[in-house]
Amino acid sequence: MWYHFDDFFALCDIHNGGIVIIEGDWSNFIPVRLPVEWEFRGDAGIHPEIEGITGKQVVLLIEKRFSKFERFLAKILKAPKIVKRPMHHTQSMLWELMDGERTFSEICEIMESLYHEDIAPVEERIKAYLEVFVRLNVATVFKHREEE
Repeated sequence: MWYHFDDFFALCDIHNGGIVIIEGDWSNFIPVRLPVEWEFRGDAGIHPEIEGITGKQVVLLIEKRFSKFERFLAKILKAPKIVKRPMHHTQSMLWELMDGERTFSEICEIMESLYHEDIAPVEERIKAYLEVFVRLNVATVFKHREEE
């Protein structure tokens, strides 16, 4: 059975208007990509020998939501309807690893084996990346419920 954190704030404390991720054991949490458009860009970079993991840069394709007036201006100015948000190579790797099967600790182990001190301290860095993904509404976190 799985608990779903519909609201990431269940994992966070709010201090002075900012969000601080709650400290504690995240090892069994499972980060998951939400259904969102994205694509790969460029050549394969450093990546583990795991099927389906490419090491390429991930680009999120986020549809703009305009008000009536903004829609009018966008039409006149021929503004793009989609924002392309490229990710850093470590964020891209995390994105690929967030398949709904791997736990937070498994992802951290893989990331540390690939990037070593470049991503140290790995747990805090991955938590920060997850916070960004959740704020963008492109990812969520599940927690496996302990057996009763």
